Amino acid sequence: MAAYFILTHTITDLETYRSEYIPQVLPFIAKYGGEMVVASPDSEPLQGKPEKGVVILRFPSQEAVRGFVNDPDYQPAKELRIAVTTNANAVLAPEFQMP
Repeated sequence: MAAYFILTHTITDLETYRSEYIPQVLPFIAKYGGEMVVASPDSEPLQGKPEKGVVILRFPSQEAVRGFVNDPDYQPAKELRIAVTTNANAVLAPEFQMP
């Protein structure tokens, strides 16, 4: 069953995020069969005070999401993302299945 990596954050250095982080992360997304569903640095909050940056990645399974997030070779890219963002929150959510 498909699963989603959902990240909200505020990007503090958009140039570095775009020019350095994105090229580094894309091969890892592909490695685990992921696809980018949403990637916006300036989404529109509709309720509450969420961060404006939103990323939603779809993977073939929960295991693939965990593999992506925990891949040892991805960690330097992840640290770069953390360095150029604030208030990051990430969750893994399984695809909805009707009961």
